[in-house]
Amino acid sequence: MAKPKGAKRLPFHIQHNTTPIVVAKTLRFSTNEWITPEELGRALGCSVGTVEKVVSPALRQIGILDGWRLDEFGERLKVLGQSYPDLLAEALHVHLYTLHWRQPDAYFSFAYATICDWLWERREVALTGEVLSELVGLVVQRSAEFYGISEAEVAFSTNSVRGALNWLKGLNPPVIERCELSKRLTFRRRRHCHPLTIAWALSVWYRLNGIGVGEWLVWQSELEEFLSRCLLLDDGCAKIAVEVAANWAGWRESVLEAQKRGELLAYVRLDRLLGWGEK
Repeated sequence: MAKPKGAKRLPFHIQHNTTPIVVAKTLRFSTNEWITPEELGRALGCSVGTVEKVVSPALRQIGILDGWRLDEFGERLKVLGQSYPDLLAEALHVHLYTLHWRQPDAYFSFAYATICDWLWERREVALTGEVLSELVGLVVQRSAEFYGISEAEVAFSTNSVRGALNWLKGLNPPVIERCELSKRLTFRRRRHCHPLTIAWALSVWYRLNGIGVGEWLVWQSELEEFLSRCLLLDDGCAKIAVEVAANWAGWRESVLEAQKRGELLAYVRLDRLLGWGEK
């Protein structure tokens, strides 16, 4: 579809050159309060131009950098990476999936969540070229409908989809792996995730719904679906993940509690809300 003359295109694009590896290297390097483009370029092995035009704008968009300093989110990720480096991609995923709910102009977050929801609804799907093209059309259509704009105003492409997949490839446990038979990358729902990831997602639910810290929540289908979609969990696995998280020995203080009625999970409670990446 031709873009109308003068139409402004909104940034739904998900930067495909800024990956979890780039984020991890940036966080490891950021030992000083101020980061220069030249120093960051040397740490990442890329040119100053790439840092200034591609990497740093993406890191600011995500909320990792504020100018040339680490933002609050970036500081939390740096601390997290020192203790749980495998969870950096998890924290970024939850952040990217939910950002547009509290920051409506985070268009790339809406696109990312749209892709994640579509994949979750498919349960398992080979990531072929046809699927990537279908996802482009889906994001463009849903973005136009949700924001009340024309499809020509949605800046999104196959590279944008690849950007989303880069974040998903970093998740642990994985949701994207290469199929042994077809040799194609395949998305597949996972069956468990780390207790911190559960606590981050539950903290989002508390904040979005204005629920007070320490308030018991009845375990219901709406909450279970939110956790399943957000964390890309298979059917029935969110309950188990919450129960495991409640009994995790890694908590320094009481964070997450769960109560059963008989053999079934009945209530869940957060005693402290965690920010993305906080432990």
